Amino acid sequence: MQSSGNEVPPAVSSDYYDTRVRTAEAAETLEWLRAQYGRVDMQVEVGSFAERAVGDDAFSLRHLSWRCRAEVEYGVDRFFFATGTPGFSWRIGSASGEYSVEPAVAQPGQEYSGIADGAEIDIVAFDAARLEDAARTIYGDDSLEVRFDGTGPVSRRMRDYWVATLRWAFTQLPLLAEPLVRAHVHRALVSSTLEAFPLAGDPRERRASAMAQAATYSAAMRWMDDHASLPITADDAARATGTSVAGLRRAFAANGQLSSTPEGYLEHARVSAAHADLVASDPTRTTVGEIALRWGFVDLPGFAAAYHAAYRADPKTTLDR
Repeated sequence: MQSSGNEVPPAVSSDYYDTRVRTAEAAETLEWLRAQYGRVDMQVEVGSFAERAVGDDAFSLRHLSWRCRAEVEYGVDRFFFATGTPGFSWRIGSASGEYSVEPAVAQPGQEYSGIADGAEIDIVAFDAARLEDAARTIYGDDSLEVRFDGTGPVSRRMRDYWVATLRWAFTQLPLLAEPLVRAHVHRALVSSTLEAFPLAGDPRERRASAMAQAATYSAAMRWMDDHASLPITADDAARATGTSVAGLRRAFAANGQLSSTPEGYLEHARVSAAHADLVASDPTRTTVGEIALRWGFVDLPGFAAAYHAAYRADPKTTLDR
């Protein structure tokens, strides 16, 4: 058996792992599969298997290459969503299918069985608690329990949307060691999965909740843009938009593009306004320090760092142009 990368098993909580395994003989293949997937029966004397798993304690992306015929049975301990080439049939409870025909979800607590025969399988696996936390943030419902009514996508259009998102996620594998990239990929996969598969409950209520959060987010952004020159806080923005601070934070966590927190967005708004002043000001009549103070930055090195992160330039260089 050949392997490379960080050998932390995917089931172990860790910040990041990239595990690769390739077997060359049937006995090695069977040993690896039984160690990872429970009861496995090989039905050929010659066969190989390869797997790459990349992710962290929230989710993982896995590509499995079955160059053998095998039966797999195991008790599911997380959410698995999979698609693949012809050659892998599955059964989950009374439902059955083929990954090349339609993606499918296996949920914690279910008994899963599959027959692989020369197939390539792509999987995204979510930790159940982390997926539930993400769903509660997206839909603004702290009591939401993630469970899916069925195994397949809700429609052909949503199936295609989910498959495209998964394919895009696999193109990001070389970058997933970076936490911000990994968080972005995780968010995209969670959002597409929750919409594409039949999440239990009333979808109209969830959509209304998500729309309400988006409206709160937009209103808060506008208000902070308009009042960025004043000593305002996230509490002030919450009151101005008619929500609680917790509700405002959920709205930014679910919708934030520039920042996932109201404080982060307010800093961005102030840096943006300071940038406009730096561009428009006469360097013989004003200083970077004066402009920084005008927009609430009492720590000049901190302002310079925030400005450089946003514009890849030193504020003094911008002012002197």
